[in-house]
Amino acid sequence: MKASRYIGWKHQFICLFLLGSIFPFFARAGADDSLIVASDLVRIKNIVDLQVKPDGSELAYAVKGIVADTAKHAGFRYETTWYVNKIASSARAEPLKGDLQFTQILYSRDGRRWAIGKDSNKRSQLFSFPADGQPPLQITTLAQGLGTVRFSPDGSKVLLSSSYSLGDLAKSKDFNAAGMLPPWASEKPGDRNHASLLGEPAQEDPDGDVAGINAYLNHDEREGIAKVTNKLQFQTENSTTGEIRFTHWYILDLAAKTQPIPLTQGFRSYSGAEFLGNNKVLLSVETENGLHPDRVVSTDLVLLDLDSRKRETILSDSIHRYQVAAVSASGKWVAVNRGRQNSLTVGELYLYNAQNWKGFSLAVDRSLTNVQFSPDEKSVYFIASDRGGRTINRADLKTGITRTLSAVEEGIGEYWVNGQKAFFTKTTFANPSELYRADANFKNAVVISDINSGWLSGKNIGIAQKNNFRNDKGLEVDYWLLKPANYQEGKRYPLLVEIHGGPASMFGPADASMWHEYQYFRARGYAVLFSNPRGSSGYGEAFLKANFKDWGAGPSRDVLEAVDRSLATGTVDSAQLFITGGSYGAYLTTWILAHDSRFRAASSQRGVYDLYVFFGSANVWPMLKRYFDGFPWEKGMRDILLAQSPTTYAEQINTPLLIFHGEQDNRTGPVQSDFLYKQLKYLSRQTEYVRHPGADHEITRSGNVGQRLDQLLRTYEFFERYRH
Repeated sequence: MKASRYIGWKHQFICLFLLGSIFPFFARAGADDSLIVASDLVRIKNIVDLQVKPDGSELAYAVKGIVADTAKHAGFRYETTWYVNKIASSARAEPLKGDLQFTQILYSRDGRRWAIGKDSNKRSQLFSFPADGQPPLQITTLAQGLGTVRFSPDGSKVLLSSSYSLGDLAKSKDFNAAGMLPPWASEKPGDRNHASLLGEPAQEDPDGDVAGINAYLNHDEREGIAKVTNKLQFQTENSTTGEIRFTHWYILDLAAKTQPIPLTQGFRSYSGAEFLGNNKVLLSVETENGLHPDRVVSTDLVLLDLDSRKRETILSDSIHRYQVAAVSASGKWVAVNRGRQNSLTVGELYLYNAQNWKGFSLAVDRSLTNVQFSPDEKSVYFIASDRGGRTINRADLKTGITRTLSAVEEGIGEYWVNGQKAFFTKTTFANPSELYRADANFKNAVVISDINSGWLSGKNIGIAQKNNFRNDKGLEVDYWLLKPANYQEGKRYPLLVEIHGGPASMFGPADASMWHEYQYFRARGYAVLFSNPRGSSGYGEAFLKANFKDWGAGPSRDVLEAVDRSLATGTVDSAQLFITGGSYGAYLTTWILAHDSRFRAASSQRGVYDLYVFFGSANVWPMLKRYFDGFPWEKGMRDILLAQSPTTYAEQINTPLLIFHGEQDNRTGPVQSDFLYKQLKYLSRQTEYVRHPGADHEITRSGNVGQRLDQLLRTYEFFERYRH
């Protein structure tokens, strides 16, 4: 691009961006444009929860949207609104309004409507929510607030989870009535027999004895002067903490209108609870093996009789994590997810007859979620991540034979089904989220919401075309090419290559998170290419494991093969190739830049670039064991990790690169981007670094909206510097 042309264009861009600081004008500027514009990001809504009355006569769903705050530059906030559709057959839905902040609407199996909302102390509690227009009535006053709710089949009882810190649990009369101490070592140096939990309150005195000094230091922690941790896993997604937390469960008899009764005890977390009939409960609990909670890798499935309080361990092997996925209405059938922590497996879904606990695994080589039994208990439904889509499937409980009920070219999210009808949410290339009604086979679907279709009706939306090839391992790799808006046959266009994170993730029609970015770059005249290279999810266990000890070379060959095949279509200008990716996608972007010089410019976001440093910088450090079979200090691992790190090859990177990282991102750690940026800047490469204050790893999906827009626009502007 000539300097004069660039300066003129840049002036126009800056003017547009400054005008955009006043959101109403910014939104209005693109409102009548038939192509997707940057500000359309704030118009996208997503259905994030769906609940249906047992007879299917009423449904409630939550819509997450974005609201402008005109008092601030680029000021926005997320807002979730619950809607109730009392007809359940049309688009007529009423938003729930009021002072109570609802986090969820629920239906018990006897048809009553309930809600989880905030009480006056900002704690989540259970409310009854009459359908006759009467105000909600608060049912619980749990000191630590309410997490998850599970109703008994007859609706007479309810299970309630609550979260406790180690200190609170040690003092809890509900879940530690005997005043016991943890059976595992605290891992606090010199803290013999959990003495720190037993200490009596002392007068704060920085010049006093050890007790007084400890009291003073504890006050420092409460005031945020210091953070102290003895945990192995001390990094959260956006902060650090030394706090250990436990999930415990109450049971509440709704008919007797008594106070909730503690159901679980001890210094282990109960991650799940489900009724088995009206008088038994299945619990998933961390295995009691004498280890600190940070080091427990397995969970057991325990059956608790509510009348006798007798506990029976049903499934346990100290290897797998057992979690109840669903229980049939009569309690005859139980679906259980069995997986191994930090392993390269897709997991398994087992179906058990609860009378004898004999069962079988569904022969589906995919990750299976959202499990539901049919009302007649002859089949089980589930969602499968499959080749870029998310399909609804039904398996026969006698034969195990599975039938796919929806197309792989779409993504089914939340759903409900009985013998006559189904409701479900769906994502497609044409629309990121809507609610549908269909028959029990998920056929004859009719849309019954209008959260995006209204504003999209006047928009020029592109549909990506799917292609595939077999790679050097014989694996079938899918890729999609989205042609630019107003495409003209015979004309060649710039190509933007998008790479997904994970690496156990996938792109495709089921992925709503990238919908706006694809359509935005299409509108700006780019063809967009995205693929699922080896190591992606949705293609089975062999495909998932195909990047074991090979994060760079093998997957990059898959991505570049998709690029070569796109070039062969005649759509793409080989001299105008751009590439971008986030997280693992940023890793693979920079790996490619170090081994291939065809791209004019690149953008990498929130990436991992040095695997040797990754152990300390990231809260997902166990991935090193999963993918490379070891940690940095183990024999031979240093050489393996450095050989697989893009930073090792920084001298070979000559492509202009824009680097992003959130300053509170502990998934990978901003030090990763600091390292790469310093290398490239010292080497006098064309590189620019953008840090987003307060942002964590989820910035492009659910982070600060102003920062999401900033990242999108900066990426586009950076590429335009090198486009000709």
